[in-house]
Amino acid sequence: MILRYVSHIPQHHFKMVRYYGFLSNRKRGRLLPLVYLALGEKAPKQPGLLTYAKQYKGFTGNDPYQCVLCGKRMVFTGFTAGSKNRELLNNRRMSMRESRRLGVPA
Repeated sequence: MILRYVSHIPQHHFKMVRYYGFLSNRKRGRLLPLVYLALGEKAPKQPGLLTYAKQYKGFTGNDPYQCVLCGKRMVFTGFTAGSKNRELLNNRRMSMRESRRLGVPA
């Protein structure tokens, strides 16, 4: 039984090749579109860049860059470590109330 497993172990200096020909890493980008053309098929589209915002919006359905208070697009200005969401919202609401009281735009 052990001999069946040992027979799949390559020799000490044997070089393993996973892909060769038009699927090799070196030639895939150049030759694979030609293979699709020869077969008369459409080449599959390359997937777009998957960013944090796209993942977050796809998972939660909420835009991470939309302000929860006013609904406008937020701009990242800094990061405060250790603050809780509730504290940040309360601080922002207080500053908005203060600016309204003083007549200064937020």
